[in-house]
Amino acid sequence: WRDMVEYKEGRLRVNLLVTRASKWADIDSFIPYTGRVDVKTKRKLKNLEIRIPQWVKPEEVSCEVDGSPRELKFVARYAIVGKVKKGQVCTLKFPIFERTDSINVQGQDYTIVRRGNTVVKIDPPGKYHPFYQRAHYRNEKPLYRKVRRFVSDEDFGWW
Repeated sequence: WRDMVEYKEGRLRVNLLVTRASKWADIDSFIPYTGRVDVKTKRKLKNLEIRIPQWVKPEEVSCEVDGSPRELKFVARYAIVGKVKKGQVCTLKFPIFERTDSINVQGQDYTIVRRGNTVVKIDPPGKYHPFYQRAHYRNEKPLYRKVRRFVSDEDFGWW
């Protein structure tokens, strides 16, 4: 949890594209509904770097900062956004797709459907409790609600 977002001397590095609040920025991920991630900055940043998933081609990623297009550079799997002011919102967009795979687990054949890295369906779904029946992830409309977030100023060293 701690290492999903790293901050050091004005550089913010987002390592995992899941929704998370931090004292440096709030990350709102729309994956697996759609390929979009918003980073809402809480500090002036010398450099914002966002790691894109392995299944995303760098040339298919687009970026906007407060609605204005921003050209990206890439270092390995990181999209380098550059300088971002406090209060600005950086939005990364990329295609998200489904893929179907056949797997065998302990002698049982399954067909799984993934959207990005998220399993959204498995067949057979299970005899007693159906697994991965997540049709709501497949309609591209996030089922989110607005909430108020709290982030402590203190770091806790228990992890």
